Amino acid sequence: MAMATEDFRRVVESLKVPVGLADARGQITFANLALAQLVGSDASELAGRLAAELVRGAGQRKVAQGVSRVAEGKAAFAFVDAMLATADLSERWVQVGIQPVSDSRDKAAGIAVVLQDIGAQRETEAAVNLLTARLLALTEHSPVATLIETGAGDVDLVNAPFCTLLGLESAPQSLSGLPVKEVLGRSDRVEPRAITQALLHPDEPSTLNVTGESGLVQVERQPILVEGENGGAMWIARAAAAVNEASGKTGVEIGVIERIGVELAVALEGLSAVSILAEQIDLDPAIVGRFDNIRGSTETALTAIGDLVDFSRVSGGIVLKRRQFGLREALARLIARVVPSAEEHGCRLRIKVEQDVADTLEGDVERLELVLRNLLDNALALLPGAEILLQITPEYATAESIQLSFAVHAGAVDAGRTATRASAEGGMSVAVARFMVKAMGGTLAIGARNTQEPLYAFTVEFPLCPPPPAPRRATYVSLVGLTVLVVSDDPQQRLEITNLLRGWRMVPLEADNAPMALALLERLEQEGSPVPLVLLSNRLPVQDGFLLSFRIKHDARLRTTLVMMLAHEGKPGDAIACRENGIAAYMRYPINDRQLNEAIVAVTGASVDADETPTLVTRHSLREQRKGATVLLVDASRDSQILAAHVLGRLDCAVVVAQDLAEALSALDQDVYDVVIVDTSLTGLESAQAAQALRARIPRDAQSVQLVAATSDPSARYDKEKLAAGFDATIAKPFAREALLDLIRSRLALPTS
Repeated sequence: MAMATEDFRRVVESLKVPVGLADARGQITFANLALAQLVGSDASELAGRLAAELVRGAGQRKVAQGVSRVAEGKAAFAFVDAMLATADLSERWVQVGIQPVSDSRDKAAGIAVVLQDIGAQRETEAAVNLLTARLLALTEHSPVATLIETGAGDVDLVNAPFCTLLGLESAPQSLSGLPVKEVLGRSDRVEPRAITQALLHPDEPSTLNVTGESGLVQVERQPILVEGENGGAMWIARAAAAVNEASGKTGVEIGVIERIGVELAVALEGLSAVSILAEQIDLDPAIVGRFDNIRGSTETALTAIGDLVDFSRVSGGIVLKRRQFGLREALARLIARVVPSAEEHGCRLRIKVEQDVADTLEGDVERLELVLRNLLDNALALLPGAEILLQITPEYATAESIQLSFAVHAGAVDAGRTATRASAEGGMSVAVARFMVKAMGGTLAIGARNTQEPLYAFTVEFPLCPPPPAPRRATYVSLVGLTVLVVSDDPQQRLEITNLLRGWRMVPLEADNAPMALALLERLEQEGSPVPLVLLSNRLPVQDGFLLSFRIKHDARLRTTLVMMLAHEGKPGDAIACRENGIAAYMRYPINDRQLNEAIVAVTGASVDADETPTLVTRHSLREQRKGATVLLVDASRDSQILAAHVLGRLDCAVVVAQDLAEALSALDQDVYDVVIVDTSLTGLESAQAAQALRARIPRDAQSVQLVAATSDPSARYDKEKLAAGFDATIAKPFAREALLDLIRSRLALPTS
């Protein structure tokens, strides 16, 4: 790194990474804003201080040594983990990186100091270490002969009963890291061929006969599968683990079983909490690898002894961590983690959070996410191909708290798929969820499959917190240059919509599924070019349009993005679902270009924040905002279309154009019109049944719509025939300005001036 110049300092100043420059003695000569904010001081106050003074305690001596070694050329760089010396004396761990700064002759002329916040990493490491210690203690104190094998085939953990069963004189700790085959081969109570046979297929269960002092004992080997890959195995002696049903005991006192149960629950809870944290931060690959090994071993070990534990007798071991959190943001994170499992099982995932469910709560959000994830994962595995719905409704609310009901509903399984035979009550994940719900003050209810009852349900009370002010939404004065993401699994729909958007000089992007849409939105947001508007279909695989909108609107990075839905079919309750999931406009598809343009203008140019008003933009709300009449002109003549739009525009009328009968019928399906002007020379519209056919397509109050027959050959006979056929009036072509105005005014009682 060349010695800092003024240009270089400006670059450092613009960085968001805390960086400081110091001389060879470690005295700071320059600090950027990020470093000053991290320390809680002004950048000018840091100048002149020693780099070692940025930390406190034993870390000061280590930083000073690192500065000396780097400045003298004895080390190319140095890294020190230390406690930051903050102004408020808070405990905050950082990693101090020290590297030389060279002058123009490539000689060391100072040092650069870079700080990185490692608090979350240390917290995760501590959790992993604690989890390892608990698992080790659990294995060592279990009366069941147990050995845990790593994915590489080595011994991870082994307890004394297992050594005793095999007649090994070695201490259990001394066997860790040795190949399992070698450890088993040390015993004269096992045949070598049997060991080879048991290890022949690592991904399949196997048994091994051991001739113990009390007779023949079978040791079962259960493989560990971590995300479908081999993660090792669990070896457990069947005879030692069998329960004597006559006495209901395993040879140990029930108090020992309960202590194992507490450790079991705490270890599982800690494992899941660390898993959630590991997904949110970037960890050193070595730590992640170690964590994966522990996770796989723990899950198998705990599952193997789970039958020994009655969770209803377990108490303690869980300390709830209460803090303020946003419920919908937490649910959006949860859905992101559950989606891969839904895709794997071919399930349709949905979420429904009722509008009067408060969002800013106080509670243990990590454990709430753990419970919901366990229940959803179990429902997905239980009913592949089904629709799985997570529903949150309020039971009651006071000024200080709200009681929420959480329910997981399961729909029918798709044809061609078979539900598993497993019970909804089975599985360690449900047992842990039951235990966690109890710790939060609720009770988990489990329903039967193929009923109207929820598969899983529980109720928990949360203290309410004052909601933060709603963020103001940006508005746009022009559609030109506006980026729009079109999300649909129908290529024809995407092509049609993007062509319309390009015609309005907008910038369309495309995605055919929810994961691709979210990846595009996140990438563009990171690049500093967030997408202002998303047009999405209600038909999407796994996650429908409502769930995708929920994830967008409750992602802190994307919540300013506006969402419009183009629905292929409407269902009762869609308007409520739109408000629950943050959808600003709901329009039926197919849609004509005028309607789509009006809807986009209404959403992007609104002066009222969409998040602060229950107003949902629909074709009916757009109609109510129009001052004049809505006119459908069915005429293939370009001159007639231009003239009618120009003349009727003076009366604030909205004119929709259809070229033929098919377009006219489509337009009538999509909107309600005050006047329909029809060129009766067009194919299909010249018959005596034309008026009746058109009126039959008007969805409501059809008799109030004025049908006007237009012809280039006017006569008294023509007028009489068309009035008899069901038209309300006739008009001559080419249109005369006053004739058009008189027609609209007379039919709708509009003022003459």
